Amino acid sequence: MESRNKKAILQIKRTIKDIKNYQNDYFYANVFENFASTLNKYALQLDLPGFKFEEFHYSVSKKTINENGYRSLLHYVETLEEELPQAYTNHTDNNRPPSKTDAQKVFIVHGRDTTSLIETELILNRAGLKPIVLSRQINSGLTLIEKFEKYADVSYAVVLLTPDDVGAYVEGNIQPDLKFRARQNVLFELGFFYGKLGRSNVTCLIKNNVEKPSDIDGIAYIPFDKSVAEIELHLLKELGAANMNVESLW
Repeated sequence: MESRNKKAILQIKRTIKDIKNYQNDYFYANVFENFASTLNKYALQLDLPGFKFEEFHYSVSKKTINENGYRSLLHYVETLEEELPQAYTNHTDNNRPPSKTDAQKVFIVHGRDTTSLIETELILNRAGLKPIVLSRQINSGLTLIEKFEKYADVSYAVVLLTPDDVGAYVEGNIQPDLKFRARQNVLFELGFFYGKLGRSNVTCLIKNNVEKPSDIDGIAYIPFDKSVAEIELHLLKELGAANMNVESLW
């Protein structure tokens, strides 16, 4: 087993070196998808998170990866490099204490607003925390709920309530008053993390035109207008108050 883990670490390091030494004017999709596939294969053996290119990481032609996709992969590579020493220890010492990295994981619950998602990720990264986005983790043959439960092992959750759906109370209303609402999966995951982590370890960021869920209305939300960057300081203060190790509060 130890030899297998050493091989996995060696393969990851080789692939990371290939990514950093890549020299071409274009980030060809097939090349970088192979890089990601190799990293995922061996990261899985070490119980490390995987990486997935999203739709917005590709060029219009789908033949190349754009700058955003390349930067996302580099950030993932940096995370792997930080976790590799601990990953090896984890597989050779069953009595290890919890790592600092585990304690810094923040799950981002989100809908279809990719701009708000990316902005939130950037804020957490700058603060020295580790954002977890479910769609970017490898499936490992798990069902969706099994995958969610696996990666929900975090210390904190940030929930993005953005205008992705519309809905209204319809009984007796000939013309229902449609209002913007968050996705149903977002509300489910919000309730899940309230139960798992407690309200003090969950922060809701709500876009101004979104209807608040009635069954949890009255709780504290952090509203923003167009960009999550507007409330960066407020979010970092909430994280600091929850004893998350935030590197830069101001």
